[in-house]
Amino acid sequence: MTGKLITYPRILFMIIWCSLHTHVTLFGQDTNWYSFKGTANLTINYSNSPGDKVWSIFTIKIFPDQEVRLSDTIPSGSGSRQYLLPVSLPQKVILTTSGKALTLLLTPGSALICNLDFRDITRTTFHAADSLALINEYLMKKDFSAGKSFKMRRANAVHTAANLQEFSASMNALYLEELQFFKKNIGRLPKWYQMHEYWDNRYADATERMNAILQRQHSQKDKESLPHKYYGFLDSLEINNQAAKSCASYYYFLYEFFNKRMNGNDLANGTKSSFIDYQIQQGSKELSSGASDLFKAFIIQLTFNHYKREVATEYVKKHDDIFSNSVWEAELDAYFKSKITRAERGKIPPNFVLADLKDSLTWLRSLKGNVIVLSFWFAGCKPCIEEFPGENALTEKFRGKPVKIVSVCVNTSEAVWRKSSERFGLKTINLWANPQWEKTIIEKYDLAVFPKYVLIDRDYKIADIHAERPSQGLEAQINSLLTK
Repeated sequence: MTGKLITYPRILFMIIWCSLHTHVTLFGQDTNWYSFKGTANLTINYSNSPGDKVWSIFTIKIFPDQEVRLSDTIPSGSGSRQYLLPVSLPQKVILTTSGKALTLLLTPGSALICNLDFRDITRTTFHAADSLALINEYLMKKDFSAGKSFKMRRANAVHTAANLQEFSASMNALYLEELQFFKKNIGRLPKWYQMHEYWDNRYADATERMNAILQRQHSQKDKESLPHKYYGFLDSLEINNQAAKSCASYYYFLYEFFNKRMNGNDLANGTKSSFIDYQIQQGSKELSSGASDLFKAFIIQLTFNHYKREVATEYVKKHDDIFSNSVWEAELDAYFKSKITRAERGKIPPNFVLADLKDSLTWLRSLKGNVIVLSFWFAGCKPCIEEFPGENALTEKFRGKPVKIVSVCVNTSEAVWRKSSERFGLKTINLWANPQWEKTIIEKYDLAVFPKYVLIDRDYKIADIHAERPSQGLEAQINSLLTK
């Protein structure tokens, strides 16, 4: 640790470290520590709802990646909502309502009940058959200990600090505050979670500090000089850490750390390393089997989704010794196959049958012969809302021509969809993805970023799976297809 974390924080760090290692208990110590198809039940009992409340739920499973974003309208009075969420490790779920965000924790096979009173969200109580209730009470107190969560305060520091020196000092202060809160409450937490929380905090902090440099450079459009020993926070962090293998933050940290190491080596040697080769080699060299397998699956998945699919699939074909346990290769192969059946350029688009505001059904394939624009959105998505005027303008501009602009709302209750549609005056073919269709549409169209636009030509083939937004050139793409 560097900067202002020299004396007292280091002593506090050592006290907590020794306390944790007196009786080491980890989550999922057996061979089945990772649940590929794990789920957890979340029940939210609410009371004193004024009738105009909406809450949103967000969580993401690291591998195979599965993101959940949903919004639910809460009627007046009291009631209950139940959700079945994909969970493979101890996994955070963000529940947002009434301008406040609660960080929840679920584990594979768990069931958590939240008792939420809209008069005071900060007094939410929890019930579970195991220690999960205690953990979630701790997380809620932590979120509201200073008005805003530590995660939000760190994110604010990235953009508000005058320079990296000031940012580093702010992060040091936040880390110390979080460490003190943890020390104060550690005795009430189960042993396995003490270790989990400690490492989760440390790796999340380190990842934020590494990310901040590029984030600030993008926002300021200017490269800052690094303060002396800026990366000192890495000195006491373990790279091969079996105690952290159940922390999602550990794998995001490893990705950033190995990326930093690769860039440094390339700069020093005048080389340009292959991202996937380097990351996989580092995972094999630096990590023990369990963490190594998950990390390498995560990197191959990342390459598949955000770089080139063929690079990921060819890498797996050429290397038959990537994983120490063959189950990871089998899961990765199943993941590739599930993606191949999804929407791709040049293929017929996956069909769906959805209702509009008048409860009339629309078959996607019934629009064949037109240039079709699919606009995927969800309530509460600010970038989606910003594109609505452009979508309406395109609908008017191409009226009478073989062009159909189709809005498909996902991760949103029917009541919220209707309310949002009325509020923003959508003029498109406006459809709602009900629970029976929602999962299929999200999977087939690979919906991870919103808004997402898919362009279909008049021959009913996908012309662009990642079309431009109305504000960024969608009109020109439509005109190009009309002239073919």
